[in-house]
Amino acid sequence: MQAGGCIRRQGLLSVLILVATPTAVAQVITIDNTDAGFVVLSEIWVTASVDGQYGADYRYRSTSLTPGEVEWCPTLPHGGVYEVAVWCRGGYDRPSNAHYTIEHATGTADVYVDQRVNGSQWYTIGSYEFAAGTAGRVTLTSAAEAGKSIVADAVRFVAQTPGDAVPEVRACWLTQYTYLGKTEAQLRAMAQNIRAGHMNTVYIAMYTGGTVYWPSQAYKSAGGSWASASTDYAARLLDIFHDEGLKVGAWFEYGFALGGQSHSIAVAHPDWLARDRFGDAVTGENGGFVFISPGSEPGVAMIAGMVRELAENYDFDDIQLDRIRWGRKDTGREYGYEDCTKNRYYVIYGVYPPTNVNNATWVTFREGLVNDAMHQFYDRVQAANAEIVVSSSPLGSYGITQMMQRWSDWVNGGYMDLVMPQMYMTTLSSFITEFNTQKTQAPAHLDKLGVGYRASEDNDWSLVADQIEYAVSQGVPHGCLWVYHQYTAQIAIQDEIDHLPAPGGPWEPPAYNPFVSDRYVQRVIDDHDGSPRYVEVGAWANSAQPDFLRLGSRVAAGGNTKSAEFHAELPKDGRYSVYVWYTAASNRNDAARYTVAHYNGESTVLVDQRANGGQWVPIGRWIFEAGPLARRVTVSTADSDAAEYTSSDGVKLVLSGYALGDADGNGTVAAADFAAVAGCITGPDAGPAATTCEFADWDDDTDVDLADLASFQLRFGLP
Repeated sequence: MQAGGCIRRQGLLSVLILVATPTAVAQVITIDNTDAGFVVLSEIWVTASVDGQYGADYRYRSTSLTPGEVEWCPTLPHGGVYEVAVWCRGGYDRPSNAHYTIEHATGTADVYVDQRVNGSQWYTIGSYEFAAGTAGRVTLTSAAEAGKSIVADAVRFVAQTPGDAVPEVRACWLTQYTYLGKTEAQLRAMAQNIRAGHMNTVYIAMYTGGTVYWPSQAYKSAGGSWASASTDYAARLLDIFHDEGLKVGAWFEYGFALGGQSHSIAVAHPDWLARDRFGDAVTGENGGFVFISPGSEPGVAMIAGMVRELAENYDFDDIQLDRIRWGRKDTGREYGYEDCTKNRYYVIYGVYPPTNVNNATWVTFREGLVNDAMHQFYDRVQAANAEIVVSSSPLGSYGITQMMQRWSDWVNGGYMDLVMPQMYMTTLSSFITEFNTQKTQAPAHLDKLGVGYRASEDNDWSLVADQIEYAVSQGVPHGCLWVYHQYTAQIAIQDEIDHLPAPGGPWEPPAYNPFVSDRYVQRVIDDHDGSPRYVEVGAWANSAQPDFLRLGSRVAAGGNTKSAEFHAELPKDGRYSVYVWYTAASNRNDAARYTVAHYNGESTVLVDQRANGGQWVPIGRWIFEAGPLARRVTVSTADSDAAEYTSSDGVKLVLSGYALGDADGNGTVAAADFAAVAGCITGPDAGPAATTCEFADWDDDTDVDLADLASFQLRFGLP
């Protein structure tokens, strides 16, 4: 029956191929050791030619000799995020710690690769933002494990497909008061009620009033303490709200704002705080909050680290950055006289800031510090997950004139996807005035503008509906509701949402579908998730090492085999990059066995857990089928002795490219994709397929032949 079905489809599609043309997947720049972009910087690297190399030959050098360096320098046609991968022929005599340095648009990154494994294939070492031109590069040094031969072969740069405009956002903000102490049943009822109110997104407070609601390492390292030592609210709420068909944003409700002066971070780092010219850090906001200064580089770095954690370790669809600005005493312009900001001003202008808080140069300088911080946060999200929407909710006109939130710079500069200024007006006429003011700020980017609506005692629901209707009529469909009553016991948020416009109004009800990411798929499984996502076999114990993912990690001694399984549900067929997280120590297993169960069978990778702990370590790319919860990765103590401990902490699967067969990335395997598949067919054993043809290599044997075509036809017409 299946064979017959394939024949019928093949007969149909063979006609279509005559009029269709192949579709490009992504721009790929590959630099082999024989290409002009490859440079030997120091010492002699010997040329060799052996099966498994990329291209005609490769270069190598003994790690016992004086260290030498080589680099790969691409010419990139445009700026953006590129996935970087390396190719080397593996072998037992390769070093376990080949040191690659990636110079990108926002700094440098160091990655250590075990060249003993994953040889003769592309091995991803991360995604980074690069500027157009020749500024970016990858450098490899032969300074590595002694007595080995280190290989320099090829490096490729794959441009990540730019995202489309942000799909319409109809959202509400949820403070911690709406979820703390709630049962799963209560949270699901809340999510269902939000959907019944014709909304598709929630922004959940993950950082508010100087408190975090996930186990943030960046926050704790700065002197903060978590809201809960046992509950990871980010993971819990994501699972529930995604399951109920809502997109979820991580809301930094109080971006730069801490609690009062007694807050632990304020006490530990008084030099981080924004101060007026009298040295006072206390603001009139929220009864005396203090603010981290945008001029404090370590303070900004803490928030950047928190942003990166959420983007890299969770499946958020959006990260919304609120109160990324100067604090407020009377106007907000009083601040900036802390030493770190004054010194940065002095370096540029040769004098310290003027006492006139409204001095134009001084105001522009402080606006620039806010811009720089927002740009840094955006870059952190892009490097971790380029498909996450980065949004903000500035203070509207007051934020522009007094708080130095020049949001037009953010969207014009390309480091903000969506802004929803708070337009909390209590009459329709004042709302229209404010809306039109905001609309003129960045007219070329109207698609990035939304509205923050106030739903409270002084705004009845007919007024809110009128405001929404006006904004939509002006081409601004994005919006978010601030349900002010949620602080009181008087009215629950469910009652508020019941009053949203009825079907047929300005916000139509979204179609009900279980959550599936539009383009980007990332699944993180942590040991804290428990069964059925995480399952242990044998005796495992809690680890005392500090560099764990989320709330802790697990270890098991060798001597007899114990294992830990990571299970994930995947929404799309495709080739996924697999990463592992573990805690490193001198007593760890230097050959921890990871077994990956994928579409074409099982693969085993050995990882040295004595190094590179406390981060995502890539172990390879494999094809996985979409489907329900299933075992994807297993870590085992096999072949380790009783004195060696194997760490089990986290696994991440990231769809790297399109779903299999979906050449144009529109979510459906269709006739247009067939032309691209046919254009990739080279026949069996024809050698490695072009990078742009990876989507068609179903059996993962590096060529595209009739066996792959048959698999494609079985999937024809499927999402």
